[in-house]
Amino acid sequence: MSETTDVPGALAEALGAEHAAVYGYEYLRGVAGDQGRRDAAGEYSRLHKALRDTLHDAAVELGVGPETARSSYPLPSDQDAASLDAYAVGMEETTARAYVWLTAADDPALRSTAARALQAATVRALVWGGGLDSLPGFEEA
Repeated sequence: MSETTDVPGALAEALGAEHAAVYGYEYLRGVAGDQGRRDAAGEYSRLHKALRDTLHDAAVELGVGPETARSSYPLPSDQDAASLDAYAVGMEETTARAYVWLTAADDPALRSTAARALQAATVRALVWGGGLDSLPGFEEA
């Protein structure tokens, strides 16, 4: 493993972000007022579940106790379309930030998974109306 990258920590952070995204998208699927948002939330939930399972397996393979899902995660205070879209953007930005450090893992499969997930999270944030940062996944100063 890289001396500068805490792979178990990065893996735990990414897995935690995936748990939160699954929870959030299942919530969105239930409360969205239009079929388009419900369909998108269902599809994105499935994608995040697949990534969650991949990360869980990677953690087990590395001998790291996998991050477990919490019983609940923060939800938006309003259920109007703009609030739900902003909530989805926030979930994807959080997921992207979680994957940035995992892209530095020595394991090529894990690094590739993280890079693809970072890219996909960035695209999903754009679909929900987010902006494109010059370095997706990094905090703006």
